Amino acid sequence: KFNPLFAGMIKNHGKTILSKQSIHFLTCCRVNGLLQYYYKIIGGTIWLHRKVAPMACPDRRKSHMKLTFLGTSHGVPAADRYCQSILAQTENGGYIIDAGAPVFDCLLRQNVDINKIRAVFITHMHGDHVDCLFGLIGIACWYYTDMRFDVFLPEQKGIDAVTAFLEATLGDPALFPNDRVRLRLMKEGEVYQDGEMKVTAFPTGHLRAQGRPAYGYLLESGGKRVYISGDLNGETIDYPAFLEEEPVDAFVVECAHFPAERLAERLLSCKAEKVLPVHVWPLDKYDILKQAESTLPFPMAYPADGDSYVI
Repeated sequence: KFNPLFAGMIKNHGKTILSKQSIHFLTCCRVNGLLQYYYKIIGGTIWLHRKVAPMACPDRRKSHMKLTFLGTSHGVPAADRYCQSILAQTENGGYIIDAGAPVFDCLLRQNVDINKIRAVFITHMHGDHVDCLFGLIGIACWYYTDMRFDVFLPEQKGIDAVTAFLEATLGDPALFPNDRVRLRLMKEGEVYQDGEMKVTAFPTGHLRAQGRPAYGYLLESGGKRVYISGDLNGETIDYPAFLEEEPVDAFVVECAHFPAERLAERLLSCKAEKVLPVHVWPLDKYDILKQAESTLPFPMAYPADGDSYVI
């Protein structure tokens, strides 16, 4: 029979119990997503039954990753595209990959909570991927002083350049260096883990001829996996081999340093749920990639500046 402990549960589910009427009423409710309770009113008496229900599906809204493309152009900006920058967001954090676009301005226009920015990852030290990093760090040092984030740069000379720029523009050692904006040297392998996002760096041969490092990044959060290629070697299209062995939810790949036909051929063995080309040049490569879609085992999307995708 009805246990008074469940009265609040029934009330909270919006049920009105007419115990003085002789009625038959069948319904159900879920407690903590695990147990299912069936109660029936017969002749004014409440009978309660319980059985174990299948495990409830998790609320996917709490485990998604959102990608917002702040800049999608190739080596130079266009009238409708900034140079490359991508914002990855989880429920409690924001993570920036490359800073070719005016990052801080874009964050404000996207209504992003800037105090949730936790880290910035630069793929390589070319200006179309790093030029606007200086402004982001500078304004965080002297004005938006609640911001706290790590900045991962692939070369020590990049760290030295940022340091020199901030010393020259801020002019106050009390503003930088500080413990809120932390400059770190990138390395291969797992480089970041904050309990909500894990980032692993994979080297590319984009600057091999110059003997300089470049990286792509695997982002993992809430069971979601996204790989961002950075710039690749023009001869080998050298994104990591694991993309042909392990599935990812999204693969953001550049298409400026090799023919689009070769990229489409290479992608045939890629295990991605979705592929998003960026950094595309010349622009007729978009048409070539769209024509190749029917041969590929996954859908493709073509981000423009300001576009967001929930992964």
